[in-house]
Amino acid sequence: MSKKSREIEKLLTFNQHKIRLGLGRINKEIKKLGLNTKYNNAKICTVNGTSAKNSIIQIFKNILIKNKKNYAATFSPHLVSITERFEYNKKFIRLNSLKKILAKTANKKNLTPFEKLTISFAFFIKNLKLDWIIGEYGLFGRLDAIRAIFPNPNIHIITPISWDHINWTKTKKFNLKTLKEIVYEKTSFIRSKVYIAKQTHTVLKLIKKNLKENNNEKIFYGKDFKLIKKSSNYFYKDKNNFFKIRSNLIGDHMYENIVVAIKIALDLKISINQIKSGIKKIDIPCRMQFVKKGKLRKGLNKKDILLLDGAHNNQQSSQIIKTINKLKNKNKFCVVSMINTKDPYSFLRPFKKKFKKIYFINMERQRNVIPKTELKRVADQLNIKAEVADDFNEIKKKLFNYRSKCLLITGSLYFVGNLLGKN
Repeated sequence: MSKKSREIEKLLTFNQHKIRLGLGRINKEIKKLGLNTKYNNAKICTVNGTSAKNSIIQIFKNILIKNKKNYAATFSPHLVSITERFEYNKKFIRLNSLKKILAKTANKKNLTPFEKLTISFAFFIKNLKLDWIIGEYGLFGRLDAIRAIFPNPNIHIITPISWDHINWTKTKKFNLKTLKEIVYEKTSFIRSKVYIAKQTHTVLKLIKKNLKENNNEKIFYGKDFKLIKKSSNYFYKDKNNFFKIRSNLIGDHMYENIVVAIKIALDLKISINQIKSGIKKIDIPCRMQFVKKGKLRKGLNKKDILLLDGAHNNQQSSQIIKTINKLKNKNKFCVVSMINTKDPYSFLRPFKKKFKKIYFINMERQRNVIPKTELKRVADQLNIKAEVADDFNEIKKKLFNYRSKCLLITGSLYFVGNLLGKN
């Protein structure tokens, strides 16, 4: 970590409040600082859910770029550098600039690091000429700090919702009561025009119930727009449009994400040609990302496939397997590390009999991790062939004699982000 990065870390943790959901603290500071939360000259898009938040934002952002619109976006979490949290027209904020902005909130008592970053983003966009501002929620939604700076967005996107952040729920169990709580926290507060991505039948019923008091337009995947797949081809369809989708993204779930962004763009009167151009080539780091060069490939054979994906819940790991199954490589291996707020049982279950072996290692510079020995114990209970290792280099040495292998690294955005930073 650089000197500037350490200084930023100190600013974030100075007078740090224990993480607790709520809008009272941040609303109070916004009022004291005189920050404007109306943004009259820009449209606001907020996004929350369990999976695909960042992916849908990246797709929508690409379409805005092709439409020659100025945008700023805030993301959570970051992969390699904290500067990735603030983006303006394809460029991240510089460390020096972020440090100066954070200094305005560092001495504010009882704010969490995320609340400090959220207020800092409001300062960041204060004098920018923008057509769009995009905010990705952190935890749940109803009491998330992003809601404080964007109380009245023009549109809100609900991405696929599933089991996540169980430790923040009341029952902390995988049952219907907990699922109802998760969906309530993520959807009950929404009063703007809202786009709902593909959901399970149960989750969709809960979302519709929570949106009953929302009198604005509600656009649902399946009812108002959808993805059509014919052989290996993908098509967008709604009552007025039907056209083929071409993109470099991999997996059915990514095309389900694409059609959400397409529907929004069409409603904004963006031309189909600009939309097609925007979705053709999209860079989403650590989302089924093929690593074709760099230090991470040292020790691998030329024909070996190296994949990074920051999946960390059952919904995401299930989608990974659908994509992995399509790869012709017979020798498939997986490397996993997870933080202790995630559930390893549900995450690992779809991996059973899908890999020759799964290796568990401890990610660097993260204190709140599930020890690799504990992950191995979970794998043993699930009858998954697994082994612990010291690091990724040791795993590459163990697998060197396997030709044309596929090696997937997953389990945490922090984990794959850290490895990507070394590439």
